[in-house]
Amino acid sequence: MKPKTKTILFILLSFILGIVCGWFIQDRLFRWGGPGAPPDFQKFLTERLHLDEHQIAQVDSLLEVRRQQMDMHRKQVFAMRDTMRMEIRRVLNADQAKLFDEILQEKDARDAKIYGRDSQKK
Repeated sequence: MKPKTKTILFILLSFILGIVCGWFIQDRLFRWGGPGAPPDFQKFLTERLHLDEHQIAQVDSLLEVRRQQMDMHRKQVFAMRDTMRMEIRRVLNADQAKLFDEILQEKDARDAKIYGRDSQKK
């Protein structure tokens, strides 16, 4: 394999790893208020912080805004991931592309199982 090809593959794989790590971290750290948030998070805050009605309304509003922002970012990450997958596929020969598609299907199925949702969700 030529050094230029190795360099390109290294950059692409680094990019993939960065996206996967970023997605994994944001999904774990910023879960409150997002699609994976516990349904009783608002109740939890209300009870633990003794929020009044006005504060409950403000917290709900903040959580909704952040949820919408996280959804937007998630869609952007999936779009970048899909673009990267297409770019990698262009580098591969027919046999490699077929194997690559199988690998991606396995990964997407594994992600859906781990995260409890469809990894293709946009």
